[in-house]
This record gives sequence, structure tokens and C-alpha cells, in this order.
Amino acid sequence: MRPRSALPVTALLALLLGAPLAGRAQLAGRLVVDTIPAPSLAGNLLGDPARQAAFVYLPPGYDAEPERRYPTVYLLHGVLDSHEVWVEPVYQGMTIQATMDSLIAAGEIGPAIVVVPNGRNAYGASGWMNSAVAGRWGDYVAVDVVGWADRTYRTLPRAESRAIVGHSMGGFGAIRLAMLHPDVFSVAWGMNPCCLCCLEADMEVDPEVWRRIRQAPSIAALWEALEESGDIWPLILAGMWTLLLPDPDAPPFYYDPPIREEDGRLVPAGSAERIAAQLPLAQAAEHVEALRSLRGLAFDSAFDDEYGHIPLATKAFSDTLEALEVPHLYEVYEGDHRDRMRERMARTILPWVDERLAR
Repeated sequence: MRPRSALPVTALLALLLGAPLAGRAQLAGRLVVDTIPAPSLAGNLLGDPARQAAFVYLPPGYDAEPERRYPTVYLLHGVLDSHEVWVEPVYQGMTIQATMDSLIAAGEIGPAIVVVPNGRNAYGASGWMNSAVAGRWGDYVAVDVVGWADRTYRTLPRAESRAIVGHSMGGFGAIRLAMLHPDVFSVAWGMNPCCLCCLEADMEVDPEVWRRIRQAPSIAALWEALEESGDIWPLILAGMWTLLLPDPDAPPFYYDPPIREEDGRLVPAGSAERIAAQLPLAQAAEHVEALRSLRGLAFDSAFDDEYGHIPLATKAFSDTLEALEVPHLYEVYEGDHRDRMRERMARTILPWVDERLAR
């Protein structure tokens, strides 16, 4: 592991501004727009294509040193976003290319490849998990994307040289995929990860939301309602149920309803245990050896996260890992779901990940 150096003021400013250090523009990496074959998604009932867009960041010197190989960071986005959120100035002006360039130039991290796949399906929420309806998005990342990256770019094709990082839905995906595939990923950081457990704080079924979903004739109609009203919950809940309660015989939404109507009242349909069993908190004990084998596992939560289940779930997950004697880092910080992403990526997350990757 590389010793951490104290950042000079000019370097810190460059990191936070997302600009290369003065006089080091020649050390800029480059961003590749690419397309990944996705056999794991073939035949999914939502009609998502079996080829998916991606961005790949190649570090400074990649073209000049054709024999050199690099560790790889796989970077996952959140619900209703796409891979473009990491290359456009969405998070306080951050882009992954400028952030990586500045960190590498400052000596805070070593050169690495960053692969940014798309996980936006018909619902805007693949969950980065396998579904009998939506396709095998977990296998897409762990098998299709990783295999393609190792064949196409000069990666170090081994688990100890791969990290997986994500925000919100991507944080859930990063933790869950590292837990399920420690032979593929050895380092994981979940930023404000959703859905580790305890969905009730956000995802209990409001009768009005339920009726709006039932009245919609298609997934496209849910998107139209989102554009008109800004109400994200019908789309998010229907998408989550498609992942966690899939029913291939129930078009157009393809889920087994978690509630039903009885005498004009909404009552639970007995799905809560089925949902909980698929979330990381419930799966941690089964995969404890895989979790212990990771070179690094970390996740965080903001005090003012507007998605109320996330602070509850991250604390509960950390407590469970403590009880299972799984080494991990759990940070709680001042902020909300998205407002300090740029700062934390540059000053905390990417340096922490880099220290744990084998070169």
C-alpha cells in the first residue's frame, strides 16, 4: 500500500476544482466512449438491449507505455441516473476524468482504469442485480463487463486489482456484488447505499402511489407522469418490485403485487420477508467468509439523507458486520444524499480504494 502524502494547498484546490495541476496538463488521461456486449441481458422482458453503453477512463501514460497494466475501478450510478452522471458535471461540477487526473498528478493515487457501465433499464433502476424479468444485471457487471474490460484494455485481470464503487443504487450494487463475487472484486465502497435493509422508511406502499401505478397502462406512462409531476415514487417502487418480486406472467409491469385490495382497503400480500431475504443485511451471515476475504469494504451515510431508510440501513448493516467480525469502514458525515459527492470522492473514497488495490 502506498503511503498517503499531505496535499499542498495548490493540489487540494486542483482536486476540488476538478482541474489538472498547473504545468501538468500533459498528464491528462482520456475518456473512451464504448459499447459492451451484454449476453446476460439477452431476452429480458423489459426490452432492454443486449449491448450497453459505457465510458472508460484511461490514465495518463496509458498510450505511451503499451506494456503496462493497471488496476481497475468499476463505478456504478444510482436510480433514475445513467452512466453519464459520472462524466458530466452533475455532482458539484465533478467529472471522473478531471478528478482522476488531479489525484494522479498530485500523487494521491496511482494510475488506474475506471469503467463506468450503464445500469439504467426500462424503469431507470436495474438494481445491478439478477431478475427473471429485467435480466441478469448482476451477472452483466461481474461477468460481461469485467470480462470485456480485461479483453479490451490493459487491466490487471485479478480480484485483488479490482474495486467496485457506487452511489445509492450503485452503492447497493457495489456492496452486494463484492459480497457475491469476492473472486472478481476485492475492494468495495458504497456511497449512501440504498436498500441494504429496512425499506419501510421510504418504500411502504402509500395508497395514492399504489393507485397511480395501477392506473398507468405502461412503464412509459410512469415516465410521462414523472416528467409532468416530478413524482418519482410510482416509477421507483414499480421498478423495485420488478426486481424483488418478479412475475414473468404479469405484464406490463411484471411483478407480484406486494399488497392487495380487500373490501376497498389495502392490505399486505405477505411479501415483506421475501423482499428482505434478498437484501445484504439478511445475506451477510451466509456470505461471511466472502466478506471477510475482501481487501477493503466501506460504506457511508449522510445525516440529512432525504431517503430515510439509508441511515437506518447502513447502521444496521454495520452492526451486523461487527457481530460477524467482518472488517469494514462505516462513515457518517454532514450532508444529504448528493451534496458532497465531489469532495468525498476526491478526498476520501478514491484514495482509500487506491490504497487497497494490488498493482
